[in-house]
Amino acid sequence: MSKRIVIMGECMVELYQLVDSVYHQNFAGDVFNTAVYLKRTCENPVDVQFFTAVGTDLISDKLVRAVEREKIDTSLMLRTKTARPGLYMINTDAFGERSFVYWRDSSAAKQVLQCFNAQLNYSAIKGCDMFYFSGITLAILSDADRAQLFELVSRLKADGSRIVFDPNYRPALWLNADAAKAAFIQAYSLADVALPGLDDHRVLFDAKTTNDVLAQLTELGVAEIIVKDGVNGINGRYQQQGFTALAHPVKKVVDTTAAGDSFNGGYLAARLGGIAPQHAVKFAARLAGFVVEHTGAIVSKDHFNGFWAQNRPSVFVK
Repeated sequence: MSKRIVIMGECMVELYQLVDSVYHQNFAGDVFNTAVYLKRTCENPVDVQFFTAVGTDLISDKLVRAVEREKIDTSLMLRTKTARPGLYMINTDAFGERSFVYWRDSSAAKQVLQCFNAQLNYSAIKGCDMFYFSGITLAILSDADRAQLFELVSRLKADGSRIVFDPNYRPALWLNADAAKAAFIQAYSLADVALPGLDDHRVLFDAKTTNDVLAQLTELGVAEIIVKDGVNGINGRYQQQGFTALAHPVKKVVDTTAAGDSFNGGYLAARLGGIAPQHAVKFAARLAGFVVEHTGAIVSKDHFNGFWAQNRPSVFVK
């Protein structure tokens, strides 16, 4: 039977420079990127539903079609007449490190729970096998909507859904660091799986090492923890057992956009395929290494198919 995965958050218009004054337009966003790579790399049947709000304009129509092309279910992509998708532009330096300029103040995704209340009810998401959200999902919501999201997540967890959280801290989206810390602690307290990066915890919680993060999240009750530390690799803990994995070597970093998002998608896909965490992280690191060798968050299917032909998780981890 197909697993049903609900992934909640924002998808925006993405612009990245091809040559001077020429930009390529695509669609991307942290949780959407994860949804795409999860769907593309899951070898078992999986129904990925993207939970967000978009406008009723032409660019929103194109966004929905882009999601459909990835074979992701759009029934939870709700429409609002009063907003449009946000937009961001990627700038990369000579080492592939990226910086962003955002236009998202009136992003339709901020209205997702208002649209949900008006157009659907809890039965639309009840019974999903997994519910995934991020720190950006939390950050773009009003205080009241964020409180409602935590109520929904609590209810889903009580009904048996597996809760997955990636903090993905973006300071500019939060009123202050204390607000982000409080929200992240609440999210971790509900999570069955956590996928943080050391950098976020270094800034917010004064963590010095990945072991500090593991200790904090274990105390909060998270059973499956994967801490990403860039080129230094991965430190994980599952069922009270720790493990480490190396980062995958990359020939040339072109663009680090979606490095963590693709890792998360690949990791969850491998886990849904029955692969143990200590092996799933190796596949996820290999996928992330491939993604950063390409421009933009979502690698074209032509390029991706070449990677996939040689790196299916069930083959790679043997």
